[in-house]
Amino acid sequence: MTFSEFALSQAVLDGISNAGYTEPMPIQREAIPSILEGSDVVGCAQTGTGKTAAFLLPIIELLHTQGHARRYRPRALVLSPTRELAAQVVEHFEVLAKGTGLRACAITGGVDIGPQEVAFGNGVELVVATPGRLREHLSREGLKFTDLQVLVLDEADRLLDAGFLPDVRHIIDRLPERRQTLLFSATMPLEIEQLAHAILRHPKRIQVGLIQPRDSIREEFYPVSENQKSELFRAILAREDGIDRMIVFVRTRARAASLTPILAEVTNLPVGELHGDLDQKQRNETLEAFRAGELRLLVATDVASRGLDIADVTHIVNFDVPNTAEDYIHRIGRTARADRSGVAYTLVSTRELTLAEKIRGTVRRPIQTGRIPGFPYEELSDDGPSLMPGRSRLPRQYHERETGDGHRPSPFTKSGSLRRRHQDQSDPQENQRNRKKRIERKAKRKLPHKRRKR
Repeated sequence: MTFSEFALSQAVLDGISNAGYTEPMPIQREAIPSILEGSDVVGCAQTGTGKTAAFLLPIIELLHTQGHARRYRPRALVLSPTRELAAQVVEHFEVLAKGTGLRACAITGGVDIGPQEVAFGNGVELVVATPGRLREHLSREGLKFTDLQVLVLDEADRLLDAGFLPDVRHIIDRLPERRQTLLFSATMPLEIEQLAHAILRHPKRIQVGLIQPRDSIREEFYPVSENQKSELFRAILAREDGIDRMIVFVRTRARAASLTPILAEVTNLPVGELHGDLDQKQRNETLEAFRAGELRLLVATDVASRGLDIADVTHIVNFDVPNTAEDYIHRIGRTARADRSGVAYTLVSTRELTLAEKIRGTVRRPIQTGRIPGFPYEELSDDGPSLMPGRSRLPRQYHERETGDGHRPSPFTKSGSLRRRHQDQSDPQENQRNRKKRIERKAKRKLPHKRRKR
């Protein structure tokens, strides 16, 4: 199938060629015709599979056929969870809409509000915004959505996880009821289903495959004492070849700020950092240096785990285990994009064993346990029981055991007792259907439950 088979104008097809797209990806094949028909859509697909173009292309087609927007009155709105993702959506729009005369602007925090008012005051067809800054603009009553036709919630699960739900609801209440609403996300938890049921009208549901890490990513978990993580990281780097760009994910901003100089000393490489404490100019400069290859190593919080499309990221290192399996999938999804291959290493301290085990149980695929030969693993870490053989505070059944052939079973595998005995093996599609039924039943309840009289 080719893009020319869609009902797209020549100007849009030229933009597709300009972007280097040759054939539509699965989520694009499913979503573009439905959006062009005017249907509400819930789209769920793995990160890095082309969700952004799946909603931008039909929006560009719609806007292109209707002329320019009036001042202060955009006709399409995309809500994004981070400044970087918003800027990236605008960049994609400008490439795909080249030759159409359409305009877009990003409305995000971290920069002066004045230039943003000038931008949409001159008239733009598309606004891509983070919820907090957009709500600030709405309170100033400069931006009007009376002409709005399309609303997109991009990375909807992260919008909710980041605590943006009140802002999102406030913004949606200010939008025209007669509109087309598109919701795209890499995961679809129950809260997202409830939100979709509340704001979408008879949406078409599109899911391309199960939300799992891509098969082209080689994943390994490395058990190690917390205070040896930096040393193990250096040992991993020493044995790796072909590192073009690497992103090291940590859990907090403070961790990123403290780890960056340590890794610079350990690796003798220039290291950049990306987190919420940096202003927008610093974040943009860091990303541009990383894209250009001036920085090969980037230490980041989860602000960079969603949506950022940086070519040639060959390695991901989870210096801290992510809190959820969804965050894990998004983190390692920064590599192996556009059908490339990649590597993802996760350093697991004793305190993070439970999180690592939950991730393994959710992704339901084998993840190798790595071990660096000759590395001086500590027998007992400062943060609790060691994963290495020897003295430990763990109960006896948790110890690693040597087998007759010298094989050491991983504490993460079924031979180790940390594997849940009764892991849910039910059909994920059946679970999804059951959740939808519960949501529909809840929506039909118009009266509160009355207690029966005794």
